[in-house]
Amino acid sequence: MKTKISLILFIAIMLNFGNSIAQSVTPGYPSTWFTVLNRIKFAKHWSFSNELHERTGKFFDVQGQFLERPSIDYLMNKNVEFSVGYSFIHVSPYAPYSNPIKKVENNIWEQVVLKNDVGKVHLLHRFRQEHRWVNNVISEKGEYRISGNNYSNRFRYRVNASFDIVKFKEGDKSFFFNAFNEIWFSQNAKIIPTDFARNWFYVGFGYKFNKNTNIQLGYMHQYDKVGANKFISTPIMQMTFVKNFDFSKSE
Repeated sequence: MKTKISLILFIAIMLNFGNSIAQSVTPGYPSTWFTVLNRIKFAKHWSFSNELHERTGKFFDVQGQFLERPSIDYLMNKNVEFSVGYSFIHVSPYAPYSNPIKKVENNIWEQVVLKNDVGKVHLLHRFRQEHRWVNNVISEKGEYRISGNNYSNRFRYRVNASFDIVKFKEGDKSFFFNAFNEIWFSQNAKIIPTDFARNWFYVGFGYKFNKNTNIQLGYMHQYDKVGANKFISTPIMQMTFVKNFDFSKSE
């Protein structure tokens, strides 16, 4: 129990770090995000994953972002995993962000995931490198339009902690706690971090139907850097459904 409490406090401290660096903060509207995560394991060391995200810019109201993110994963062992993936992100205009028209981002990314247990707490460290092509929005004769793309790089690090609160005798059913903190960094052309870009802090609870299926409901706070010493701070209710499939056993 002491280990679990220490991990929760550590993540809370990381949230305060994100809050402390913000000097001029604009509050965002409370938002709702819905996520579906799937993984199909088709061989002992290989799987295909996909993510679907529907994000509103207001509580169950204004369209914010739609995101699809497929990937191919190499599972070296139970503690080490490598992935290569693609993201399609459609962004609609919504306050307080200043996007005047809809735009699209396409990015390619590489990822390493490291897992380990501390007692009954499951830890996950995720390192992701993104290569981004984002629509360039210009104003011409009083109208906005897309003119090509801007290329940039971004690095993300997430630490995730989860543990069962109540385990049931039947199968793998349990209620569990899940929390993560993720920090994002802008990079230059040589992939060297140059500036803080974003911070996510999430705390939630879930119900596991079996080892391949669970549903989670949680609170996430997002800090976005949108200018020199300017940040947007947004509270988010997030619901996540996870359904995985394992066909490797038939080999």
